[in-house]
Amino acid sequence: MVQHWSPLSQVQASPEAGSWYMFDRSMRIAIIRLVQVRGRRLLRVVTYDQNPERRVLIGYFPQDAMRLAAECTWSEYVRAAGPSTSNRR
Repeated sequence: MVQHWSPLSQVQASPEAGSWYMFDRSMRIAIIRLVQVRGRRLLRVVTYDQNPERRVLIGYFPQDAMRLAAECTWSEYVRAAGPSTSNRR
């Protein structure tokens, strides 16, 4: 079975429960975490930087909207960094 590229295919679970990383090839570009905000569980997405103080908030998404979070994150990444070299269609 051939897997087609999608932003969601670039998301991998981290060792920490409720946390995922998004990659462009092998470069980590974002962190997605499940957080509690006013009693609601949401996905919080920030850009990746080794220095947490330089990370930028991309947004909050419903807990069941990982695909939307990935698509928005990828769009912001390409807007900021230019076209990726990933094997995407």
